[in-house]
Amino acid sequence: MPNRSRGISTFLERYCPDPVGLEAAFQRELRVQTLHEGQALCSGSDEADCLWIVDEGLLQVMAGSTIARRGPGEIIGEMAFLRGAPGSSPVRGNDVVAASRSKVWRIDRSTIDGLAGETRALWYETVARALVAKLDEASLQRANQARDLHRGDRAIARLVCPEGVQATSAILLNGAEAIPPVRRMAVIWFSDLSGFSAHSEGRDAVEVGATLRRLTDPQVEEIQRSNGQVDKHMGDAVMAFWLCPDAPRLSKAVAGATRAALEAARRVQAAAAEASAPVGIRIGLHLGEVSVGDFGGGDRIAFTIVGQPVNEAARYEQFKPDTQQSGGRVRVSDAVFERLPDDVRASFLPSPVEFFDKHRKRFVAFLSSN
Repeated sequence: MPNRSRGISTFLERYCPDPVGLEAAFQRELRVQTLHEGQALCSGSDEADCLWIVDEGLLQVMAGSTIARRGPGEIIGEMAFLRGAPGSSPVRGNDVVAASRSKVWRIDRSTIDGLAGETRALWYETVARALVAKLDEASLQRANQARDLHRGDRAIARLVCPEGVQATSAILLNGAEAIPPVRRMAVIWFSDLSGFSAHSEGRDAVEVGATLRRLTDPQVEEIQRSNGQVDKHMGDAVMAFWLCPDAPRLSKAVAGATRAALEAARRVQAAAAEASAPVGIRIGLHLGEVSVGDFGGGDRIAFTIVGQPVNEAARYEQFKPDTQQSGGRVRVSDAVFERLPDDVRASFLPSPVEFFDKHRKRFVAFLSSN
């Protein structure tokens, strides 16, 4: 072809089994179109009466935002040809806009329809090869996006409880700007490693971190095994909850959370002994109606539960029995205890203890026997 274009040469050499033969068939029918930056090559509502091969510059395929970019040697508009029946001209599916000053070779539909049989077959084979390359590219992009989304989901899940991840995903899909709070019954867990701060004093930071993880992991594992959600870590303390939208799930959560607390206490004490760390654990369980949602400020999301039962659950964890009393690593409120099955109640001392907070509010707790 006289004045052979670099873009067409690249396209045909990349995809056509016989580039010279196809060039010869097109050489008197090609037209050049020049676009300035921001100029539309076509819109999604245009009739698809031609296609283009990029010679210079960069074109953006748009669907609200950029979904693909096409540079020299790439074809644009071929999908409409394959969608249309012979002799028809369907409309285009997307807008195409020049991202910079660009030049494209225009090939009219009538030129393709007028090709001789073998040459026309060669053209469609060439387009099919180009489409396969685009599909491979799209598949790779989707795989990369899926991997990035998975990494993002895992990162979010490390910072937010499962309920928060689900609520955040819902508002993103709905286009909302905030997570509306709701009221729910919940079983609430507070735990703290007694003596850990004193044990950590003067020790290497890496050693402190390793010991803390060794004593925290059993708690998280038992909470998650019983379908609880870890709300947050606060130094050597853990807050978790079980949402209970109905009575059957409340009963199940009370028993599951209490079993998890008893097993976590046992495992933490064993891990502390293995680490030669003079550390104990206190776990408080309570239940009540709470507000669940995003209670952050500014641009910071803080998905959590709030309400008086949350504050009261912390009081059960903070209660320190008299030195004469044995056990008590796990302490549950009377509201929790009265809903426990008999086999779980057997792990607690039969007589409750009373204590008061600084406002002289009375609390009743049942202490575990170990």
